[in-house]
Amino acid sequence: MNFSMNNNGIVVVIHDRMDFPGLSSNIYMLQANHELKIAIKPELIQKPKGLQHRNKENQLVPLCIAEDQNTLEYFSIYGYSNCYANCRVKAMLQYCGCLPFIYSNVAEYNKIKHCELDRLQCIQRNAKKIRIVKNIQSKDISCSCRTPCTYMNYDGFPNSIVLMKTSSTRNVSQKSTILNVYMNSQTYQVSITLSAANETYLLASVGGIFSLFLGCSFLSVAEIIYFLYLFFRASLKSN
Repeated sequence: MNFSMNNNGIVVVIHDRMDFPGLSSNIYMLQANHELKIAIKPELIQKPKGLQHRNKENQLVPLCIAEDQNTLEYFSIYGYSNCYANCRVKAMLQYCGCLPFIYSNVAEYNKIKHCELDRLQCIQRNAKKIRIVKNIQSKDISCSCRTPCTYMNYDGFPNSIVLMKTSSTRNVSQKSTILNVYMNSQTYQVSITLSAANETYLLASVGGIFSLFLGCSFLSVAEIIYFLYLFFRASLKSN
């Protein structure tokens, strides 16, 4: 995962506290003699459990992963970025047998060997095989990730300004910097995904299909059959 910036400073990454930073994480640059203000706007996204869809291999797979269905070996909470980080960890262990310093918490918790300077060259040589950011299926590595059914998304609105000499910053040098992260509002948005078709919708669709091919509604057909039954019954009784 490579990214480039035209400024020098400290990289600030905004993400959920239980998620490993990934490509979807917001990245900002904190520069010297500047104050960076980041307003955070959270959004809770919920998807229905139990629904399935067909993937490219024409297989039925769950639409999302529930909180109690964690399948990751090296992360306690299932998340979209955690899943791909879990795949990268398995790839590094397979090719090099150790983890670099950015995965130190995973290595310490699972008692995995840290990569020393000589083993970091192995990580660099196999960077293309380790850099897993999408679902892959090969003879060496298999990685298939789906979004969780409930997850919190954080959008950031940055504002970087030059430090001004005020009563609170008069003792701050030109090499200093200030980071201010706060919630944009006291409330947050909740987005709930509902299924496009349920039992009632499918029943109404069947009635609409009958109306299209018969030229009348299904209820009209039932009424015609019922009146024909009454007609033949009355004719038989009259005879």
